[in-house]
Amino acid sequence: MTPLRQWFRGLGRLCGLACSESGEECWGDSLDQLPLALMRLDGEGRMTRLSAGWEALTGYRTRQCLQRPHEEYLHPEDRPRWQQCLQDLRGVAEVQPCVEIFRYLGRGGALRWVEVRLRRHGEGFVASLGDVSEQMQHRQTLQASHRSLSNLLDALPAMVYRCRNNRLWNMEYVSAGCLELTGYRAEDLIDSQRLSFHSLIHPEDCEHVWCEVQAGLDERRPFAFDYRLLCADGSLKPVLERGCGIFSESGEVLGLEGVITERAVGRA
Repeated sequence: MTPLRQWFRGLGRLCGLACSESGEECWGDSLDQLPLALMRLDGEGRMTRLSAGWEALTGYRTRQCLQRPHEEYLHPEDRPRWQQCLQDLRGVAEVQPCVEIFRYLGRGGALRWVEVRLRRHGEGFVASLGDVSEQMQHRQTLQASHRSLSNLLDALPAMVYRCRNNRLWNMEYVSAGCLELTGYRAEDLIDSQRLSFHSLIHPEDCEHVWCEVQAGLDERRPFAFDYRLLCADGSLKPVLERGCGIFSESGEVLGLEGVITERAVGRA
C-alpha cells in the first residue's frame, strides 16, 4: 500500500472511531505509522486521542497531553485563529475542513510550522498535522531575497519594468523609480489600472518603439533605443530604454523586462 493510500485509509479510520468510548479497539497500529500526527478533540478543543506522530512532531509524550486544550501547544499569536477555526466548524453538519498553517512550540521551545486540516466529527473534531517547517523556511528565505531585490531596484535612478508584449505594454512590475521618471506612481501603471504605458509614449514615437522591440524579439537579442515620454506634469522627457524578451522553453514570448532612464540632454 502506498504512503498516500495509507494516509487516506488511516484518516478514514480515525473519523470512524466510535466502537468504544476510548477508541482503543479501533485506533490500530497503522495510524501510528503514518508520517504525520492525527488527533481527536472534544467539542471544547481538548485532545482525547493522539497518534504517535504527535510525539515526533512536538517532543511531548501523548499521555501527558491528553485532555489538555490543544491551543496550549500553539504560538500565542496563533491561538485566536485556532479558536476561530473551531468556532467556524461548530454547529455545521456538512462543511469543508478548515486548513490553516500554525506555529507550534515543541518541547524545549522548538518552533515548527504545521499544516493543520481540521474537520468536525460528531460532537468534537478530528485533525491531521503535517510538519511544513522546511517549506516555510524556504518560502521566507525567498521572500526576504525578493524584498532585498525590490529595495535595490527601487533605489536605482531608473524605471525597472516587466511587461507583456502588446501594444499597450501592460505592466506586471514597475519599480519605484517610475515616479521620478514619469511623475506617475508604479501602481498607476501596473496592469494599466489608471493608464497604460503606451499612453505615456509620444504619439510620433509609438510605432518606432513597437518596431524596435519586435525586431529584438524576432532576432532574440537585447534592444536599446531612444524615444520621448509624456510626463504627468505635461513635460516631454527624452529617455533611453534597454531590455530583452522573456521566452518559454518552446520559444513563446512570455513578456519583456528592462530598464528606462532619462537621456542626457544634448546626447547625439
